Amino acid sequence: MTAVDLRAYRRRAEDFIGALDKEHYLHYSGQKEDSETAAIYERYGDLFSRDVLDELDGAYQGADDQTERLRLAYLLTFVTESFIGEQVKELSDHIAEVEAAATVDIDGEAVPYRYAGVVQANEPDRDRRRVIYDARRRVVAELLNPLYDRYWRTAHDMSVQLGYPSYEALFAEVKAMDHGLFRAEMEALLQDTDSIYERSLAAVVKDKLDLPLTDLAPWDMAYLFRAPEYDRYFSADRLLPTLRRTLAGLGIDLAAQGNVHLDTEVRERKSPRAFCSPVRVPDEIYLCVLPQGGQDDYAALFHEAGHTEHFAHVAADLPFEFRYLGDNAVTEGFAFLFDHLVSDPHWLRHHLGYEDAADYVRFSAVGDLYFMRRYAAKLSYELRLHSCNGSLDAMAQVYHETLSASTLVDFPADWYLTDVDDGFYVVSYLRAWLLEAALRVILRSDYGESWFAERAAGDYLKGLWSYGQEYNSPRLLLKHGGGRLDAGPLLHLLTQTLGR
Repeated sequence: MTAVDLRAYRRRAEDFIGALDKEHYLHYSGQKEDSETAAIYERYGDLFSRDVLDELDGAYQGADDQTERLRLAYLLTFVTESFIGEQVKELSDHIAEVEAAATVDIDGEAVPYRYAGVVQANEPDRDRRRVIYDARRRVVAELLNPLYDRYWRTAHDMSVQLGYPSYEALFAEVKAMDHGLFRAEMEALLQDTDSIYERSLAAVVKDKLDLPLTDLAPWDMAYLFRAPEYDRYFSADRLLPTLRRTLAGLGIDLAAQGNVHLDTEVRERKSPRAFCSPVRVPDEIYLCVLPQGGQDDYAALFHEAGHTEHFAHVAADLPFEFRYLGDNAVTEGFAFLFDHLVSDPHWLRHHLGYEDAADYVRFSAVGDLYFMRRYAAKLSYELRLHSCNGSLDAMAQVYHETLSASTLVDFPADWYLTDVDDGFYVVSYLRAWLLEAALRVILRSDYGESWFAERAAGDYLKGLWSYGQEYNSPRLLLKHGGGRLDAGPLLHLLTQTLGR
């Protein structure tokens, strides 16, 4: 075949990503009932052939210029993920549509499956929470798991067809990631936080649910961290004004950002969780939100605002790969930086007038630690899941044991196929937590505890955002004086709040 025209290929790849993100926005914002990503893959199917993959690999191997070699490395990762995505495109659409159409019965009322989790999180009656949870679990077991089983087995088979022993081995190579070494680092983090976590979680469970830790059940978790008693500080009507004021403190006028489209419309099928769709970076970014109030809603919006501002400030003249591809731990790090503002005592006092927030700050730190430990366990689990080929049935028990041990909650096996990230995105989240902690320490040190109200801090962040994802998370941190990417700053911040 004719050699790939890299300039044309990059333009077309950018169009493809934009089309996928626009479809994601339209579906999850409730403007489209059906998800039609399969049609998009069909339209751009020439991008993902095995011949193209082999040619790009050859171009990468022969590249002498370091910048071009890095661009080609990012492009190869994209093509590999998209090659597999193209094989499961119909399944992906079907899963999204089944999930969107599924309902659970709550007191005789058919409640959308996606929204049932919100109902469960807001339900004070423990027995009723369990009823809702079990109804959701039946949807997973009966409707979603058979589809996800086909999805993951297909992805595993495609990895073998590409010449790798497993899906894990494929992504270790294309993302240049030593999964074993990183798993060891995360297991060390689990060990270092064992006693802090058990003591702190037990105190929160006793205080919020009046239960001993041994009685804590999975249907309690969403309600526990929903924490409705704090709602008086996090009202729905203050949500967007607070975001605007926070950004203004950093020298960002949200209303004047013509490239940011803020979607606050109420639609029946709209996702209750805020999300960001970077359709054209940096020219067309969607921040979609359904304001509901509560600290969890504030954290979700600020998280997605972190993504939004990152993408909106990427230098427009950067190559395609650095604007769209690369290490997603970078954009997730900026997202976590913003959502952690919602539990910062100085931000709470400054923007919400929440003066005595020590109890809430400790509570939030326990929530952070729970999710970090859950993801560290997910990494161990996913490495086992994605190292096997053939039947995945035995992995249900592995999921149950691994997640239960790290969280001290009796995680049921049913979510063993749905609670999994494509392309080891779990690594991006874990590295993002490490990056965010280091950035938070730098910002506090250089601009003060109220760095969020300093335009100089905003300028610093705009400078980091402008790189897109040219630098991966370890290099970005090292480039800006943060040292090695490790758990040190994270442990420092956690013990500062929760003790040792």
